[in-house]
Amino acid sequence: MKNLSCLLLIIFFCISCECEKKKPQSFNYSPNFKALQVDQERISRIDNLLQEQIDKGILPHVLTFVAKNGEVIHHKAFGWKDMENQVALEQDDIFRMYSQTKAIVTVALMTLFEQGKFQLDDPVSMYIPEMTDQVRDGMLNDTTFKTRKAVSPVRIRHILSHSSGITGLRRNRNAPPYETLDAYVKDLVKAPLVFDPGTEWNYNPSSDVMAYLVEYFSGKPLQEYLQETIFDPLDIKDMAYFYDSSYKSRFVNIYRESNGKMEPVEMWSGRNPFSDDRRYAGGASGLNGTIEGYARFCQMILNYGEFNGHRILGRRTVEMMAKDQLVHPNSGGNDFYFGLGFEIYPEKETVRDYIPSFTPMVSPGSLSWGGMANTDYIIDPKEGLIILLYTNRVPDTKIWEKFINTVYQVLE
Repeated sequence: MKNLSCLLLIIFFCISCECEKKKPQSFNYSPNFKALQVDQERISRIDNLLQEQIDKGILPHVLTFVAKNGEVIHHKAFGWKDMENQVALEQDDIFRMYSQTKAIVTVALMTLFEQGKFQLDDPVSMYIPEMTDQVRDGMLNDTTFKTRKAVSPVRIRHILSHSSGITGLRRNRNAPPYETLDAYVKDLVKAPLVFDPGTEWNYNPSSDVMAYLVEYFSGKPLQEYLQETIFDPLDIKDMAYFYDSSYKSRFVNIYRESNGKMEPVEMWSGRNPFSDDRRYAGGASGLNGTIEGYARFCQMILNYGEFNGHRILGRRTVEMMAKDQLVHPNSGGNDFYFGLGFEIYPEKETVRDYIPSFTPMVSPGSLSWGGMANTDYIIDPKEGLIILLYTNRVPDTKIWEKFINTVYQVLE
């Protein structure tokens, strides 16, 4: 009996250690490739692919961050953050992240859900009285249209899953940029919806409503709430909407291909991060940061809500966020799935070559999204992987899909 008790204790200890192993609280930059079942020799294929893109002038620069079970198996910089002056890209340089802002603001709002501030199916009008209940219903002429009452109110769930029908059109297209998020959102939600809430998918416009709700429920500016609730606990440094001038040298130039050449362009993610007016911070875009900082956020999601010794969300909340919220088919495609803040790779086999950034190498159930200037990530629970590739280059070159293939081929 004593031996059996000892055996059970040993088994329990081993299981506990294994569970802890699956939830790393920091990144290990000296990975044990053999234990990870990663073919170290095949990693050179990642380097070859990315260096080729630089040498051919397809990409001005590119930065990777790949971690399996918290062990970093690839984190390298290629090319130039400033091509004109031949300034090499560094691992801690700051990128414009555009729509990568959305997942972070989504998590911020879900922390308030966990505090009992709202329910997912609460009508948005409970908290923003200006929220319309009207849907477009046919054109009267080239500039005006009829409306009818929506079958369902816009609910917070719709905001989080981009199925609200909010158009994103200002009531006055000639209006100057809004000075505050409050002013913009209260104007935005007055415009008639483009479909009944929950019956389609239209990306982007409702994200600023999400940011407004963070401020409404927390009683704090969005920037402050993100810093104290997500960035500080996860030790994410240098991720922000606005910076002082000392950070300018760390910002990566953004390039646009024009007539086969890379040309630097002034194209900010949201407002100019060095502006003196720092009141406006939105949920759709605007955050800038390092790849390692966003990797910390991704690892927190992979860990079902915790990293760096801090729990940001509960396990059940993350599981709920990873469940599809859409009707099918939808404007994303017959097999396009989206949860609360993330695209979801479908459980069933599918062919979606026409969907940007999709590759069948990725495990079913993985979460993904990216930014307009080509900062992309995947969170793969099945393989214990987070995969990030950053460049600030437009338009897209499809390097992300090729890179993903070179990452998955290293797994034994």
